[in-house]
Amino acid sequence: MKLIRFNPRKVDEIADSVAAALKRGAVVAPLLGGYCVLSLDPDWLSKRFGKGFRIVAGPDLPKDELTQVDEEHRPKVAKVMNGPVAAVLERHGEWRGAAFATEPLAQAILTRSADTIGLGVPDEVSSVDELAAELREEFVLRVVREGETGPGPTVVDFTGRPVVVDRKGKLAILDLEQQLGEMVRLGPLVVFSVLVVCTGNCCRSPMASGLLSKLLEGERVFVFSAGTDAPEGAPATRFALETAAELGADLSSHRAQQFVPAMVRNADLVLVMEEYHRTRVVEMVPDAAGRTKLLRDYPDGTDEIADPIGRSPEFYRETAAQMKPGLERAAEDVRQRLEVND
Repeated sequence: MKLIRFNPRKVDEIADSVAAALKRGAVVAPLLGGYCVLSLDPDWLSKRFGKGFRIVAGPDLPKDELTQVDEEHRPKVAKVMNGPVAAVLERHGEWRGAAFATEPLAQAILTRSADTIGLGVPDEVSSVDELAAELREEFVLRVVREGETGPGPTVVDFTGRPVVVDRKGKLAILDLEQQLGEMVRLGPLVVFSVLVVCTGNCCRSPMASGLLSKLLEGERVFVFSAGTDAPEGAPATRFALETAAELGADLSSHRAQQFVPAMVRNADLVLVMEEYHRTRVVEMVPDAAGRTKLLRDYPDGTDEIADPIGRSPEFYRETAAQMKPGLERAAEDVRQRLEVND
């Protein structure tokens, strides 16, 4: 298998190599916010990835690509597709949807082929080496980008309303909703993740995380917590343990952890206690601004929840009482996205 290292100054040269390789087999390349698989064979893509997408010229989507999308909804769908999105636009057929060729490499590849170029999206976040190992001899070329790669495109089914996210990716769920102006639903294999952030990850965020997990017990939701200045490995404080236990949450296994960019990128919703925490999150991952919310008056309030560290058991109970309404609203908000479409 041939390997090429991506160089933005050599896009045309790389595109020539990709176009030539596609005539012999599949190619893996960094597109749409992560590694995707390119092929001219829709049957092979369907077999390997469950569905295949056409790469189409962007940024203006031909009207015939959106025939199964509500007419008034089409402008917003077309706008969303200019981002890292693979869109399901048909319920049946060998090609089930499309992805815009808005990146220079994708555009260059598209102009070099007279055939329809298909795109496959791995179910899990994979490195190019993992993909190559999984598909073994079926790749003839891989294009490797230096540094950290993203999770790849978000796969969105636009054939009904509300739209359904079939795969989480670089375009966050709440950002997708903001662009569409409406709530989306999550496909049956998609798990919604919530990150709760405080300072030390020993009092407020463990309590909030434990209580939210209790509220969403049995749902496809993963709740975790971290601190902006956490003493790594420290347990929850005694009064946090006792207060959470009084409300039915067990924090005995909790250990503090420092929050890092990967946590924020993997979270669909970030709940924070103070404006300071929101500032730290957004400084670290600017794209997370729209999905980072103060907990106390969730989703749009400005009130903060004070740190109970070193305070009395009664203060901890009051802290939990301040959290409860916001957690209940957040739980109901998340639960709506998990409802199965009719």
